[in-house]
Amino acid sequence: MKCILVLILACFSIACVKYKPAIENSNFPPEVQIIFTNKCATAGCHNSKSYSNAGGLDLSSWESLFRGTNTGACAIPFSTTQSSLLLFTNTYPEFGVAIEPSMPLNQPPLSKSEVATIKNWIERGCPNKNGDIPFATHASTRSKIYITNQGCDLVSVVDAETQLVMRYIKVGHEPGIIELPHNIKVSPDGKFWYVCFANGAYFEKYDATTDSLLESVNISAGAWNVIKISPDGKQAFISDLASNGRLAEVNLQTMTLTKMWSSGLFSNPHGIAYSQTGDTVYVTAQYGNMLYRIIPSIPQIDNISIQKGIAPNLISNIIDPHEVLMSPDYSKYFITCQASHELRVMDAKSDTLVKIISLGTTPLEMAISVKKNQLYVTCQEDNNTLYPFFKGSVYVVDINTLSVTNTLFEKFYQPHGLVVDDARDLLFVASRNANVSGPAPHHISECGGRNGYFHVIDLNIMQSIISGSEISVDPYSMDIRN
Repeated sequence: MKCILVLILACFSIACVKYKPAIENSNFPPEVQIIFTNKCATAGCHNSKSYSNAGGLDLSSWESLFRGTNTGACAIPFSTTQSSLLLFTNTYPEFGVAIEPSMPLNQPPLSKSEVATIKNWIERGCPNKNGDIPFATHASTRSKIYITNQGCDLVSVVDAETQLVMRYIKVGHEPGIIELPHNIKVSPDGKFWYVCFANGAYFEKYDATTDSLLESVNISAGAWNVIKISPDGKQAFISDLASNGRLAEVNLQTMTLTKMWSSGLFSNPHGIAYSQTGDTVYVTAQYGNMLYRIIPSIPQIDNISIQKGIAPNLISNIIDPHEVLMSPDYSKYFITCQASHELRVMDAKSDTLVKIISLGTTPLEMAISVKKNQLYVTCQEDNNTLYPFFKGSVYVVDINTLSVTNTLFEKFYQPHGLVVDDARDLLFVASRNANVSGPAPHHISECGGRNGYFHVIDLNIMQSIISGSEISVDPYSMDIRN
């Protein structure tokens, strides 16, 4: 298929030719410049005149490289294992993953010294000749999108302005074990981000300026699925999606476990929402027709049915509430129902059903644009009527009228996590691409599994401006640092 061919050739073209005089003012360090100039930025290949026909990769200058390619970033500072620039030029096992066809295509492979030079340059952060690191300026205020990659225990960090992956952060506590980073949340003040693991025991806190680990707390081994931070940013609840599930309550200031809500109180707890004042917490029972309403200060737990006239129950495969999200004014809350393929709207004062909105197959995650007063819902397994080879959709719901106003069918494959950048009128959507029937990844991963990708959608025209920007294995959850 054409789309697969584009992915395969995203970072390198087939037309690299022989030696060319060095490019002046390329801004690369000299030892890197001579490789790119003589082997890659050649006529008909990755130079400023022909790069548009070479996957969009322009290696004629440092600045042009970090404008990205047709399918996103090609060199990730400090991340050799995620930089396809290295993966496709490496032919030496001691330097890590090597992918065929090696580049430059139909030319002698780069020497071991040349590959080592590129590898060392990426490890040092891909500096220019003056030592400047890409995306290193304005670290304390830079707007970023964070994406968990479950299959490799990585978090992709995307620069919101350019929509390019700027860093990969290794997360998790146990070396050699895939702990499945499942959910990620940024603190309300944008200073920290937190991650929980579906196959781990720790809850981790990171500095959002340096993206470095600050603290972690052992909340015991579990299938930790969802994090919800209180409105004041001082505490969080994390759900353990087990049949005899639990809720961990953590003090985010001291990173200590305040309370473990367990002892048979919950069945498959998943989505979490706070009331406006933070004194009430709602938690969906993943398999059934109900959610739990918790008042921690008493403490009190009530079972709330989301079906009119039917008592709360745990009968699966009928409704199955997945996620819960408050409206911007906290007057109502939305619940995605993955078995009934619906969005249920509840009145927040009376906890009663207001409306049922039909959606596509398997609605899961939600995000809100406060600016546009719209709710966006990923339907992971929906049939794609526009691109039949692909799978999944995003439904757009008007929060005022509680009606579907649009359905986005881009080249998604199992879209799951999503987040809104209201400052730029953008919607980011991650496609898991976990099914082997999905589009072939651009390259293999160091930890096995299938790489996923993300789209960026312009909310003013409701069309994708970036599609198929490949990231690591099983991108699952997203959040934004504004």
